[in-house]
Amino acid sequence: MELIENRIEIKHLRPWSFSKVQKAKRCQYEFYWNYVEKKEPLERADFLVLGSGVHFVLENALNAVFERERPLSRDLLFYFAETFKREEPLAEVNKIAEFFPNILKYVNGQLRRASESKFIASELELAVDKDFNLLSDFCSERVFLRGKLDFVFSKGDTLYIVDHKTSRSKNFNNKIKTQLRWYALLANVKFPEFKRFALEVHNVRYGTVNRFIFTENDLKLFKLRLLPIIENIEGELLGKSFSELIPSPCESNCRWCDFRHICQVANY
Repeated sequence: MELIENRIEIKHLRPWSFSKVQKAKRCQYEFYWNYVEKKEPLERADFLVLGSGVHFVLENALNAVFERERPLSRDLLFYFAETFKREEPLAEVNKIAEFFPNILKYVNGQLRRASESKFIASELELAVDKDFNLLSDFCSERVFLRGKLDFVFSKGDTLYIVDHKTSRSKNFNNKIKTQLRWYALLANVKFPEFKRFALEVHNVRYGTVNRFIFTENDLKLFKLRLLPIIENIEGELLGKSFSELIPSPCESNCRWCDFRHICQVANY
């Protein structure tokens, strides 16, 4: 009996997120298993569980500090970590707690820094259609690009967009800058009144913040470069079955792939 392979449809490609584009560029096999077959990873990496836990605590801590308008305590952070543990049994509260001193310092500092902001949001979901019209439904079939912003607030004519990282690397590389440009591009559609976008990478592990500024013109140039990349990816993948795809096995690609256990060309 001949095995019928699924073909990649537009619904498998869109909506595009930054991470989804990265996977499509990295390896077509990985993309297919992730977004077409929707296979479950053999196991979830410890660093991903830890990162999710730290993000969960930070999100709730930021929401709490601005709702209560007073500094946080470690007890509240432990409560958030225990709540995450109930949702993710693999999480280790003691490892998440190692980040608490930096979380407390950062969150309480934001309470002072953003106290006069006209706009504050945590985990802000933004989505646009093919013509870059803002969409209210993050999961709509019309969504072309989307992204979730960890923390956003305004100051004068500048919108601050913060992305939390738990990476051991202190490098502020082009991949991170591209991710933040993606977020700023979406934020520019939602908040056209802002002329400048301050993109900040908050490394929770080290308690550091790196910042660089984008203008509206910077984002226009980024959009002109981004759209052809996505069009090229869609042209390479649309309508193809698994047997027609071309994998990209190498140590750096395969190291972070969730499907090495089923891949016959994986480079370990």
